[in-house]
Amino acid sequence: MISYSSQFPDPVALVTVRTKQRANVMTVGWTSPISSRPPILMVSIAPPRFTHDLIIEAKEFGVSILADDQKLLSEIAGTLSGSKKDKLAMREFESFPAEKIQAPLIKGARAWLECSLHSHHTVGDHTVFYGNVLRSAYDESKSPLILFYKKYYALGKERGAYP
Repeated sequence: MISYSSQFPDPVALVTVRTKQRANVMTVGWTSPISSRPPILMVSIAPPRFTHDLIIEAKEFGVSILADDQKLLSEIAGTLSGSKKDKLAMREFESFPAEKIQAPLIKGARAWLECSLHSHHTVGDHTVFYGNVLRSAYDESKSPLILFYKKYYALGKERGAYP
């Protein structure tokens, strides 16, 4: 049976985190803004993931919404565990320092968000991390990478602006 969640198109995002001892980057499939005022977003991460406890310890995290030419980064960050490999040291992951948090952000992305941890709650088999968006930026020339039905997509033809 196909999971209902695969029927939602999602932006592909990398979550970054740095503690005093470790840093990591992971692909996250479920991320979404949940409030405009104040700006808050959520990322959903399964408790066994290495990044999960790092976010709780660091009390902050970064989100890089990948551009449509960054599929390889999603695949690497989503298949290698940070407990076994320092992915941020790999040449594929070019990063730059964030301004408001300790975690780096990923170069070449469509958008970047720097978050302090607002709260976290276990919901089903995942923990939902709510982040206060301290700073955000984006590159308007880039198009986001989208995941739908376990396949990657670039956005198609514009169909007009939202009113």
